[in-house]
Amino acid sequence: MFPEITSKRLHYRQLVADDWRFFLSLQQDERVMRYVADPQSEEEIRRDRFEIRLPRWQKGSTHWLCLVIIEKGCSAPLGVTGFIDRGDGIVEVGFLLAAESQGKGFGTESLHDIARYALKDLGFRKLVATVTAGNEPSRRTLLKVGFQQEGTLRKSYNLAGEWRDDWVFGLFADELMPL
Repeated sequence: MFPEITSKRLHYRQLVADDWRFFLSLQQDERVMRYVADPQSEEEIRRDRFEIRLPRWQKGSTHWLCLVIIEKGCSAPLGVTGFIDRGDGIVEVGFLLAAESQGKGFGTESLHDIARYALKDLGFRKLVATVTAGNEPSRRTLLKVGFQQEGTLRKSYNLAGEWRDDWVFGLFADELMPL
């Protein structure tokens, strides 16, 4: 059983097969994926992004921990968040919020929760995040939680047929900002 992670407004659970329709809707929403990835077919999304996140996660797993974000008192998911172990005590975090859930502070709250869990409960030493340059909402969310922008990887990511810069962020436990 996955440990309970909660905050003032949110709780989380691991992604399950029944989340397919919601996950697909996130992946096919241009407003959500604009800075994340090029469109893929439903089959590719299921194979390359969904099914690989379904196995039970535990510390030491080599796949993404994918958590569904849910507002307390509601059943409809708001988005997904999680991380993957990159070795040497470092995890890479990521998050996607449904378009209608953006701009309400859920991203900041959920990133803070997942950062606290990874750094304090699981003992990872550092969190990293990579954001396609131009994705100001994600950049602001990371900075609000305490992430520091560590650099720019120039023309590092091909999106929509164009080589784009990536912004790289890092966070240590003593930098985690209170909500």
